[in-house]
Amino acid sequence: MAWVFGVLAVALAVFLLWTLIAPRGQWRALVGWSVGDIHRDEPSGTAYALRRLGAGLGLLGILTVSGIAIAPTLQTTAAKSPSEGPIELMWGGVRPYVVDRIITPLGAPSGSFVEMPVLGFQSFADGTPTYVARLDDFRLLGRDSPPGYVGDLPPVGNGALDFADIVINVRGPLLCIPREVVMVESEADIRVGVFYGLPQGPEGAEGDSVAGCPTNAAVTGSVLIPLQLSAPLDDRPILNLAGEPIDEVGIID
Repeated sequence: MAWVFGVLAVALAVFLLWTLIAPRGQWRALVGWSVGDIHRDEPSGTAYALRRLGAGLGLLGILTVSGIAIAPTLQTTAAKSPSEGPIELMWGGVRPYVVDRIITPLGAPSGSFVEMPVLGFQSFADGTPTYVARLDDFRLLGRDSPPGYVGDLPPVGNGALDFADIVINVRGPLLCIPREVVMVESEADIRVGVFYGLPQGPEGAEGDSVAGCPTNAAVTGSVLIPLQLSAPLDDRPILNLAGEPIDEVGIID
């Protein structure tokens, strides 16, 4: 039924618009033949003005009601319109940064830092998928090597991605950094955990990372961490340290 009201609204709007802009002489052409004296019976200037005022108000009312009626539809359409690119779609609406560090994983966490959920992973080999190399490196307040940052700088002329077999995605509090990566490989599976903490202070002083880096932080940053495996991934599942599976994220072109 909505289309019926739409057609009627358009027809009425056209009629009112014509009433608003029609020349005064149209009365003589269309109606004058039906009266005895054109000059005596022709509507006065005031009548013409009132009719145009009424037409203008009616047209304004139709436009207002139509705008109110169609606004929710436009908002819904805009909300559904994909404003995110392939990278954002892959990684939960956020463009991640790359942790450009050569990481030697620990066998167990130190207990000083906060474990952040690993949200997904992708296999990485020989520069594929290529989009990863186009991502910016992680920085904390403009610093690419904040004190206590996990891992080591890659060799000159290389990046951490040159040695990676997988990349894992983690989101951590905006003012915290990856401090530890724990990875335990076996023939059956690969278990991995990422721990965030505050950067070190002067002379290596450690802050209270447990209090300063909550897992439910309101503002977070997304990173991809390149990891090298001791053997090909093959069909081995990747799990978190609790033994729960980590999803492999499909590549969107």
